Amino acid sequence: MTNTPLDHTQDVSDRETHRLTTLFPRPEFVKSASRERTHGDDTLPRHVYADAHNKLYPCHSAAATWLSALFFTDKRANFDEKTAAAIHDRILAAAEYFGIFDTIVDLQEKVAAAGQTDMEKLSDDYFAIVWESELGQKERMWPLRNATEVKFAAQHFATYRDDFCYDDRRCIAEKILVKSAAYGADVSDHVDMLNVTAAHGLCALKVATDMLRKRATLVWRKNKTAATELFNLADAMDKNPENAKAHTTRVKLAAAVDEFDRVNHLNRLYSEAGGLQRPEEVLFAITEKTAADFMAENVETTTGNVYALADVEKLAVDDVRNWLGDDFADAVTAGGLLLDREKLAAIVPTLDRGMAAMFDRLMQEKKVAAVVQTKEAESLLPLTTLFSLAAQKS
Repeated sequence: MTNTPLDHTQDVSDRETHRLTTLFPRPEFVKSASRERTHGDDTLPRHVYADAHNKLYPCHSAAATWLSALFFTDKRANFDEKTAAAIHDRILAAAEYFGIFDTIVDLQEKVAAAGQTDMEKLSDDYFAIVWESELGQKERMWPLRNATEVKFAAQHFATYRDDFCYDDRRCIAEKILVKSAAYGADVSDHVDMLNVTAAHGLCALKVATDMLRKRATLVWRKNKTAATELFNLADAMDKNPENAKAHTTRVKLAAAVDEFDRVNHLNRLYSEAGGLQRPEEVLFAITEKTAADFMAENVETTTGNVYALADVEKLAVDDVRNWLGDDFADAVTAGGLLLDREKLAAIVPTLDRGMAAMFDRLMQEKKVAAVVQTKEAESLLPLTTLFSLAAQKS
């Protein structure tokens, strides 16, 4: 819900009431009603509210019902459809009881029509989906005017995203993320998917080229020409890794692979049963959150190896002292007795290559396997750059 008062009882300053009643003038029975008749007080029982759970939209009098109908019709988008339908029905029931049913229906129609006009004035940024035909006709869907609509859009996008090509998926995800931040909308159930789809991430070069080669293998028997193009593209990326790591390159690659999948019907395998990842789920898998979680649990040396901190901190202090010296051992221990995870995370990445190589030999001697080994690390961007790069836009 937004910070705008949802009903007239919440409108302490009467600013929103003034705005709405200027657009839709109050009938005489509302103008002449006392504040107690229009607003009630804390003693009103819940059952006289159209939204009993939140004690919104009092309907204890004809005047209160009219004001509740005015506010609710204007604010309806802040509620899910089931809740909104229930509130609407209760307001109409009260209107019928007070003999103002036709007045309320007329008011609702006018407010709804005005709201539609206001929506037409909104820019395209307020809609997750914007289609424009070759003739210039535009269709806009999934409005993003408040937190409830943003959450609705996120839920529906999660269900129907495969109906859109990647360029459209990316645009929709970006709009939802921007508006969720603006309105404080809870899209936590889908935020990882949205960030990956919006290209807020990166991946290892080898992972990207493996994706291409896997797809080429899948279509080899049916489409050798297309498969050969993918194999060649993977080889070209291996030969020019810096260009391949560029964010704009990976965005274009995601769109190209998505088109390849659609032409060759590989998009049918996107489900868990099919086991094929969408191109963005590969190319942007390391999001800012993923990077933060990874960096919190692992440590990288200047030789390019990455170790789990949980494994490193199990080393005996005496072994560390014997291999790397007293100064290092004292710096990474707590009271000289146990290795300290936070100190290891801060100091190990700063070791020069000579000391880092000695650290690697200690890990090998104690059979502590690297999470990422040097050859793989060569295709990864340094972990220290992940925070900034994971959020970059093209």
